Amino acid sequence: MYKQDTSISYYRNKANLSQQKLADILDIPRTTMSFYENKRQYPSIEEAEQIAEILQVPIGSLYSQEELALMRARSLR
Repeated sequence: MYKQDTSISYYRNKANLSQQKLADILDIPRTTMSFYENKRQYPSIEEAEQIAEILQVPIGSLYSQEELALMRARSLR
């Protein structure tokens, strides 16, 4: 069962995309995509926006406000 509210994998599966296919679209390794899905690593805010666009969901459906703030702060460095 997928956690619907904040799960990249839920929306990726709903869009009928494999982890490899989404990674290929983003031009990142599949292992990095796995880290993003398991929240072991966070994408840049630009990548997060791209993931949301590809999956056709609001970015807030994938990440909490705290996670988005962290990504935005990292992009300012």
